[in-house]
This record gives sequence, structure tokens and C-alpha cells, in this order.
Amino acid sequence: MDQQKKKPFRPIPGLTREAEEQQLCEITRIAQDNLEKTEKYSGQLSDELHELMETYGTKDKEALALFHNTQAQLQETRRDLLRCRKARHKPYFGRIDFRDQKIPYAESYYVGRVGISRNGSEPVVIDWRAPIASVYYENTIGKCRYTVKNEGSCEIDLKRKRTYEVADDRLIDFFDSDVVANDELLTKYLAKNKSAVLGEIISTIQKEQNTVIRRSPKMNLIVQGGAGSGKTTVAMHRISYILYNYEDDFRPEDFYIIGSNRILLNYITSVLPDLDVYGVSQMTMEQLFVRLLYEDWNPEIHHIRHIGKNEEAVRIKGSYKWFHDLEDFCRDLERRSIPEQEVTLDNGVRIMRQSTVQNCLNDNPLVSMQGKINMLNAILLSRLENEITGKDIAYPPAAQKELYKKYRRYFGGDVWKGSIYQVYSDFLKSQESKGMAVPLPDRDFDLYDLAALAYIYKRIKETDGIREASHVIIDEAQDFGMTAYGALYYCLRGCTYTIMGDVSQNIHYGYGLNDWEDLKSLILKSTPGGFGVLKKSYRNTVEISEFATGILRHGSFPVYPVDPIRRHGSPVRITQCRDDEDMIRESINTIRRWQTDGRETIAVICRDEEEASAVSASLSKELDLADTDPETAEFTEGIMVLPVEYTKGLEFDAVLIYHPSAESYPDNDAYVKLLYVAATRALHELAAVHTGDLTDLIACPAPDWKQKSLPEEEKNPKGILPEDSKKGQTSSGVHKSDRHNTQDSPTSGKEQPASKRAAHPYNSVPVNPSSYRFGSVPDTKLLNLGKEVAVHTADLSIRDIKRTRHSLELSSNEGILRLTPVHASVIRVQFMGRDVPEPPHSFWHFPPEQAPAWSARAGKSLAELASGQIKIQIDKRSGAIRFLDHEGRKLLTESRVLPRKVKNGQKICTWNYFDWAREEKLMVKGILNEDLERLNNKARYISFGEKIMRMPLIVSEYGYGLGIASEETVMCCDIPLYGTYLYTEGTGQIDYYFIYGRDYEEILGLYKVLK
Repeated sequence: MDQQKKKPFRPIPGLTREAEEQQLCEITRIAQDNLEKTEKYSGQLSDELHELMETYGTKDKEALALFHNTQAQLQETRRDLLRCRKARHKPYFGRIDFRDQKIPYAESYYVGRVGISRNGSEPVVIDWRAPIASVYYENTIGKCRYTVKNEGSCEIDLKRKRTYEVADDRLIDFFDSDVVANDELLTKYLAKNKSAVLGEIISTIQKEQNTVIRRSPKMNLIVQGGAGSGKTTVAMHRISYILYNYEDDFRPEDFYIIGSNRILLNYITSVLPDLDVYGVSQMTMEQLFVRLLYEDWNPEIHHIRHIGKNEEAVRIKGSYKWFHDLEDFCRDLERRSIPEQEVTLDNGVRIMRQSTVQNCLNDNPLVSMQGKINMLNAILLSRLENEITGKDIAYPPAAQKELYKKYRRYFGGDVWKGSIYQVYSDFLKSQESKGMAVPLPDRDFDLYDLAALAYIYKRIKETDGIREASHVIIDEAQDFGMTAYGALYYCLRGCTYTIMGDVSQNIHYGYGLNDWEDLKSLILKSTPGGFGVLKKSYRNTVEISEFATGILRHGSFPVYPVDPIRRHGSPVRITQCRDDEDMIRESINTIRRWQTDGRETIAVICRDEEEASAVSASLSKELDLADTDPETAEFTEGIMVLPVEYTKGLEFDAVLIYHPSAESYPDNDAYVKLLYVAATRALHELAAVHTGDLTDLIACPAPDWKQKSLPEEEKNPKGILPEDSKKGQTSSGVHKSDRHNTQDSPTSGKEQPASKRAAHPYNSVPVNPSSYRFGSVPDTKLLNLGKEVAVHTADLSIRDIKRTRHSLELSSNEGILRLTPVHASVIRVQFMGRDVPEPPHSFWHFPPEQAPAWSARAGKSLAELASGQIKIQIDKRSGAIRFLDHEGRKLLTESRVLPRKVKNGQKICTWNYFDWAREEKLMVKGILNEDLERLNNKARYISFGEKIMRMPLIVSEYGYGLGIASEETVMCCDIPLYGTYLYTEGTGQIDYYFIYGRDYEEILGLYKVLK
């Protein structure tokens, strides 16, 4: 609020044409100044780089570092230069006037493709991606809301929305409207050629599109969008929005864009630089699975095979049942490979129960078979060491050596020596015995072979996972069968997804997606509002849309509704020709007529590659054709001759469907979708040529019995939740207020299973009594108190160690440190102050039904507890804890100066000081599973005051989580000036669960068990 009051007063621009022209002149001048300054600075950096190259040698390390730094600066400045040129070319397209009740004056901002600031600080045009810009796209005049990342919801009174047409530094037109991008304005833009339309998209984003673009990237999203609804464009704008608002969480290299062919990918990514996006990886689904095979893929031996027409084997391999069979096969392989019996020494001493082995296999579904083998070997060696060193029975050195040799690889070797190709071959043979025979690939693998191989690699072999994408965007998602999605979801389980498609355009009818149900059950398990429908179609004229709908009506499948923009154009032309030669001549004449009319992008769509090759050879004798090689073609101006499969996701000013005969497009559902795709590629002109054998899909109206519609609940789906109604979702930007969330989790009030409730001291889930809301900023006085406590001394050296049945207790002059293993990957840490009475069992007290096996030992300076995946070492001199994984890799340490402090008073306060690494990425879980907010260099309350009780969870990229078992206030500080620590009030003790997991999903699964 104080910052808002300090903002410089900016008078509201006038509303007359004269005032608007003056404002355009002023903003254009500022944009020109910014451009000139950036050009000058870019030139200076370029000169410096040239001088460094000329002056210094390659062995001069200091000069080399300076060279790389200058080179990076130059690259960023060149991108700034592109932004400045965009701003100079067209400074803005909209304006919002509004009043925030927290500020004593009205405000006004112009909205543009990029932000423009006077003197680098005072914004005169806001970027379209800024949170407050969302009201330009979504809201009508009056009270409305927008959200700001880490700040909450802001309410304003929107007084005016104005739209501008600016060209060549002149104000062409402007008007005020409650609906900014209305049909009239859209029709004006859409009447232009394809290349011109792309440049206007940002100014015409619709409300339903804006909701998709601005949805949190931490949640999965599936969007059904009809032909021409802008799915691809929305997906690209979504990447731009995420990088602008979530720069601390996502970098360009964190994104993968997945498409069905290279032409589509080249078309998609060609617009990214214009959206200020660089360095995003894009690949076909086949290339992605090859990438996930790592060293097991040898391009000199193995090759990708593209799927041909009418392959029955692919219909089998692409199905969800096939993937489930593969899961079962790998599970059976694991059971056969890992002995599950109890482990007993020759003298009869049992060191591992059968149930321990079974629990390890069952409780770690995301760990590979080899990972479980290593895990079990580590547990067994820990038990063996405990047996040898912790008993009165003495084992001679020779016997000890023999025992270690016998049992160190009891469950298997450290590295899997098998072949994923052999496993896949065995799987195919097992499927053949069930009556599902498919050809055994030799060296050529199609998409579903590759998906299965990647799953086997991850499920059986991999132990050290490589971090891949954080967010995957899949376009034309209906083209891929569920085997691809099942494998992908398992292999990239640490990322989130934006999935765009149209099941009405599934040209791979036998194995693609004909509905979204299976994918929703896989991807949207716990994501409310994660499915949406884009109904509005912006591509086709009314004439083309009605023609395409007539084709679609021949299908016996239900379709999602499409609401086209009312834009009229030329009638669809269907021309009968005498023969093949006459079809070529008619095609040439039609294309030349379109070129004369100024159509820049033209497609001739053929049934398959063979026909496309023949037609291309004939047309090229008289016309200049663009490259159509799938690996090299770029979507630019010109004439492209393409098989219908390669046109998915593309659009052209004019389209000619070549020879849609009854043989090429018979009257069945698969070909209905294929021809529908071809017809809906056209923006303005559509024609077809044939020789009298026209398919009934065009020649005859659809019979009434074939008309099907979606169930009522699918006709009007709730779709994607608006940003201001979602639980705990925020974004960042110019205008900020309301520093808290106001929504509850949709599942937070659900009754717990009886077994869980019985263990609770409460009959129902209570409300956290803390007065501090999640994400709010603590007072400086409290932060200074944490700093003052940290300089105090305390004697936490360990005086006594006691092992009980369930825990290890270490006593010091300050209190008792209790370590309780509750799972192979979870240990509860408690510290009760000496002068503070031990509190009763907290709300988060969950004694395990069967405690995991663990061992403890003590030396001169260290005490150690080991349990499955975790080792905890306690420095006996300082009492500080060090957490390690089972391989000895350090995960987290407490401060050795002062690890922890409990202070008695009106409310018992605790401080737990941790040595978080400066580069360590720390996040706190919000209300929804997918909400993760960065904590680095911040201080925030992370408990959920005045909300239903939830356990705060901090997650580190280093592979651990801290679930703080507090029933009241919890604050985390990661500001070195004040100290790095966890603070609680009213708890009575330091109490948290240390959770080990290789990724967030694994940590979250263990956390859910606790809460």
C-alpha cells in the first residue's frame, strides 16, 4: 500500500481524437528514444566484443570470461532491440481506465505487444502479459478482479476499455466497447491474408482464449478446440505468458513443444520470436521418446519408422489396453527378478522380513526395478551391519568379510545388465500368446514401439534420472494413442502439461483419441477445472464452415459444438473435370486466380504422399512450389502441395482439395475426419476438383440417423476455471494488492478414512487458528528477532543417547532430540525444550502401522540413524543434524552455530536454522497439489491461517521435503540478512517430517500419506 501511494501521479489521458493523437505522438516519441538508446548500446557491445577478439588470446582466462559475459549481454540486448522495434512499429492496441479503492486517484494504462517505459521506470504502455492486462480481454465495465503472483486478488472498478487501430504512426480509428475483440473487429482482421492475421492476434485474444493462456503452468490442462479456434496460437501465447510471469520458475529450455510432424512444428515455432520467446525445444513425439532412451538408442543401428496407412498392428499398440498390458508385464518381470522371501543368515538369524521386501516394492511405484534392487541391498547391508556390530555374538573378521561378500548384492547387481530391446521382444511374444500378435521390429521402430521402449528403460533400468522438461505442450493431441500418453506421463512425471487438440480431427481413427476420457483420467486426476472447450472458430468463412460441417455430419460419432465468427466470403467451388490432365489444368487456373487476388499462402491437399508427389511434379512445370519435405519445409508464402496428414494444425489463405473421390474418401468415420481436416484448412477460399467420382461425403447430404451430439454436460462443459476463482493460483505484474489467498482446497474438507480418523485426537478436521494467511509477509520485527536469537549460544551437545523401540532419543542440556522413522523415506524430527512440558500428540501424529527397519550407531563425534533411503548424522558436539540419502549424498544440514531454539513464554516459539545453499531452489506447496511458490530470498508465512488444517510443505530441488507438523503459525525465512530458518508459534516443540524423494511427485505421494 505504501508503495502504491509513492507511485508518481499520472494524469488520465484525454478522450477526444485530438487528445488521443497527442498521446500517440508522445508514446511514439518515447518508443523511438528507447529504440535509439538500445541501438546505441548494442553497437557499443558489438564494438567491445570485436575489440576483445582482436586484442586477447584464447589462453587469457580473464579476457575469455569477459568475452563470454559481453557476448551474453549482446545477445540479450539484441532481443531488447527486437522488443523496441515492435513497440516502435505499433506502440499499443488498447487502453484501460480504472479506479483502485486503495489508491486516491484513477489510473490509466495503454496495452501493447510489449511494455514501453519512460526513462526505463515509468510505464506508459503495459505488456499484454501483465496481470492487470487480463481485464482488457476478460471483463466488462464495472467491478472486476485480476490476480498477482504472491500477492493475491486485486479488485478494481473498470471505467473504460478502448480499442485502437494504429498504422504508420497514425491513429486510424478507435472505439469504446465492453467487449474489446468483438466479432466486427475480428472480422476486419480475419479478412486479411494469413501473414497479416498473425501480427494482430495479441490484440484480438478472446476471453475463452485468455483464460487458457493465463492458467497456472503448475497445473495440467487439456483443451478441446474445434478447427480454427486458435489452439496452436493460444499454446504459443501461453509459453510467452508463462515466461513473462513465472521467470523464477521457468526458463525457455524448460519447455518442450511436441507436434505430429516437422512442418507443423516449424509453423508453430516461427511465431515464437515475435512473442519474445527464444530457445524452446520442439520435437515430434517420436523424437521425444528417442531422447528418453539416452545411451540405449544408437542412430547408426536404430531408425524411426513413420506409421503407414491402415496398419492393424498400430491400432493394437496404440490402445490403452496395450499400455496396461505393458505395465503388468514389467511388474511381473520385477517380481520374478527380485527375491521376496525373508533373508536369514546361516546361523538362523533373520535380518529382513518378507513383508519388508514386499513393502519396499509396493510403496515405491515410481522407482525403477533396478532402483528398488539398490534400495533393498542398502537396507539389507544396514541390517547386516547392525547384526554384526550391535550384538554380543562376535563374528570373526573372516566371517564378516564372507557375509558382506554374500549379501551386498543379494537382490541383484548395482547396474542392470539386461537389454530393453530384449524385454520388449519378450513382451511382444507374451502378447502374441494372448492373440494380439504384432510384427517384431528389427531396427526400425514406430511411435508406439519407441513409447514402450522408453517406458521399459525408465521402469526397469534407470536409477539416476535426468531432469527433462518442466512443462510440455502437445499440439494436435488427438493424433496420438493412449500408449504414447501412458509412457510419457510415467517418463516425465515431474512436469506439467498443456494438451491441445480436437477429437473431431483424429485422422488416425483406429489408434488416436476419439474422446478425451482416458486422457482426462490419466492427466487430470486431481486437477479441478483442468478441461476446457474453445467453441469459437475464427478461421473459416461462413461458406467454408457450413461446407465442412456438412462433411462432419456424415460421421456417427458425437462432436463438440463450434460457434463460427460470422464472416462471409466466396462460395466453395466444386469443379468436375474430364480426366487427370484436366484436373491439373483446372488446379493451375484456380491457383493463378487466387494469386491475382493477393492470396499469399495456398495449399493443394492430396490424399497421400504418393498422390502429392505426382501432383507436385505436374504443377511444378508451370508454378513455383514451396518446399514440402517434412524435415526441411518452413511455412511461408507460396504454394504447398501436401498430403492431408501433413496439414494438421496449419491454415492457408486458400485451399484446393485435389480429387476427393469415393475411393480416396469412402463414407466411414475415419475418412469423415480426414476430409473435414482438409476442408477446414482454408481461411478465405476453398475449392475441389474431381473427375465425376466425387465422394458421397461431399456429393450427398448426411442421413438424419447419423446425427449425434454430445451429452448435455459435454455440450456446456464447465471448462477451465477462471483465474480469479481457482484455488491459490496467481501471476505477476504491474499492479499489486491483497497479499493473501481467499480460497480453500476443494478436497480439504473431505472426511478421512476411518483408519486415519481413529489415529487422530480430533473427531473432525479443525481450522488453523493462526491469524496469518498463507503467503503473507512477516513483520520486520519478527525477522529481526530471528536474527537476534541466532547470535545466542546454547549447549546442544549430546550427553546421552537412548534407543527405544520406535525412536532414537538424544539428550542435551537444552532438551531432547527425538528421531522416529515412519517410512523408508520419511523420518520425523522432534525437539522438546528442557523447560517446556512435552506437548500431547499433535494433529499430525501418525504412528506407522508397521515401522520401517532402521539401525543406529554412535562413534566419538557422530551418532547416526539409517532407515531405508535416509541417513541422519548428528554432530555430538553441536547437536546439528545432517541429512543424507542412502548413498551418502548430502541433502540438508542444520546450522552448527545454533541448530535450533525453543523459547517459552505466553506462546512457545521455536526456531530451526538450516544451511540452505544459495543456489538451492526452495519451494512451498500452496493449497492445490500443483501450486509451488518459490521461497528463495523471501520470508513468508507458509501455514494456512483461518483455513482448514493443512501441513505446510517445503520442497527442495535437491530431492527432499520438510512437512512441518504444526497446528498454528509457521514462517519460513530464506533471507541471509535475517538468517535462514523455520519459525513456529504455539506448537510447543520443533516437529517436522523429513521426506526423501527423487522428484516432487514422489515427495507429494509420501506427504499425502502423512496429511
